[in-house]
Amino acid sequence: MNVNWSTGEKRRPCKLVATAVAAAALTAGAVVPTVGTAHATVRAAASKTFTWNTLHKGDCTMFSGARWTVYPNGTAYFRATVTSSDNNDAWLMRARLKDGNGAVLTALRNAAIQDPANPTKFVKNLPDHTQRYVWTAKGTFDRGWYDDIKRMSLVNSC
Repeated sequence: MNVNWSTGEKRRPCKLVATAVAAAALTAGAVVPTVGTAHATVRAAASKTFTWNTLHKGDCTMFSGARWTVYPNGTAYFRATVTSSDNNDAWLMRARLKDGNGAVLTALRNAAIQDPANPTKFVKNLPDHTQRYVWTAKGTFDRGWYDDIKRMSLVNSC
């Protein structure tokens, strides 16, 4: 029982407080046991997201808001909007995961390898210069690097 010291009223603990504490713990990435289930746990979906401002390379443009999101299981997802001022161009990208000092830990591997000789290359074809294209991609990396990932860089060409 809790006591409201200003009124002397006795109250039971509020479940909302427990929920708020659990939510705060989940945000921090903690494991929180669920009520009424001896073996169940709830784990927050941890991720790290890196975004870029508008990038230009040759005739190609990648608009502000392009983002890679990396997950502790060794997967990474990319989403961007791209275009070119010329027909039949292609945006080529390599993504490098880095530590807090900017040292390269590893390069993302394209989960849908487009060039077997170069599995770290991501390519988006841009056939029509009057169109903007949504570019999505999935990458993979050795999940042992996850805790060390603090930065990310892109190497681009068009």
